[in-house]
Amino acid sequence: MGKDTTRDRILAAASQEFAARGYAKTTIRDICTRADVNVAAVNYHFRDKQNLFHEVLSEWLEVFIDKTGLMDIMKSTRSPAQKFRAYIRAELSYMCQSNDRTGFQLNQVRLILQELAAQDHNPNILNSHRNVEEKVLHPVIRELIGENADAAILNDACMAATSLTTHHFLRALDDSRFTLRTEEDLDSTADFLTTFALGGLKAIKESYNA
Repeated sequence: MGKDTTRDRILAAASQEFAARGYAKTTIRDICTRADVNVAAVNYHFRDKQNLFHEVLSEWLEVFIDKTGLMDIMKSTRSPAQKFRAYIRAELSYMCQSNDRTGFQLNQVRLILQELAAQDHNPNILNSHRNVEEKVLHPVIRELIGENADAAILNDACMAATSLTTHHFLRALDDSRFTLRTEEDLDSTADFLTTFALGGLKAIKESYNA
């Protein structure tokens, strides 16, 4: 972050602590020590640990777009299929060991998925996730399945397409065969999942326009 306000320092420190330790094992004092602030400052800006955690998760989702350069790619002259592959590759890149030697990004993905799956999840996190998809992915999927597809078809198509990377991540957690260790692994998996998804999206387009 470019700013050095107290709030920014707390967010930056919390991001590091949560990614390294997880939510349960991170304490407010851990965050205060890293940020060089007192507990009162955290309470003033975020009220409590849970709200701070949710702020961090929302920021991670926004950083994902900036870090991967997806908005620039989506505005480029690439074909819809190439743009879709870029999205799939960007999501998978957070699981690739060559891009994430410390496991920081992998832990980010794990914590976001845990929050989204929680029974008492914060709806703002789900909305942040939806906003990412709506800004980046929906326009591309609409091009692939046809401009006339209604909102329900578009939403279902996006959900089905992105579930591939989510499932790959879940499998990689306990099966080393799905671990992405190199850029070659990343590109190969991105190509495979993209090819599979594009086949399904083509079928949706043909069925919808039949």
